[in-house]
Amino acid sequence: MSWRDAVQPAVRMLLQPDARTDPHLEMLRLGAEHEDIEARDIVLTLAVGGGLVTGTLVSTDTWERLHLRQLGDHDDTLRKVARHAIGHLDEAAEKGRRPRQVDPRFLHLQDVTHRLGRTTHILPTWRGPISARSCTGPRWYG
Repeated sequence: MSWRDAVQPAVRMLLQPDARTDPHLEMLRLGAEHEDIEARDIVLTLAVGGGLVTGTLVSTDTWERLHLRQLGDHDDTLRKVARHAIGHLDEAAEKGRRPRQVDPRFLHLQDVTHRLGRTTHILPTWRGPISARSCTGPRWYG
């Protein structure tokens, strides 16, 4: 997909915003999904379920690879499933096709810190519904 593919959904979000989705957050999500847009250094802080989730915005493809590798580190059976799944994703990418569409309801983050009260958890990846957040704070690092 190119940046041109992101224009129509972004314009639609700004002109007819869905009450459940922040149009500016949706534009960041669209940017992360399109390879022509440099969205590598966008760090978001989201208020989700009474806690704060901070991490670097990544595409669905990046999140899938990181998540499957993480699963593969825990258990022999999961490792076999993860290796097979990663191989399938790599093969699909090499052939220039994806087996499914990106689900626009979710944001994907890596290098995540989750804070709830005095408790802090460090997570390699995070996937959450855009509609679950109550505020955002993007930061760009360059």
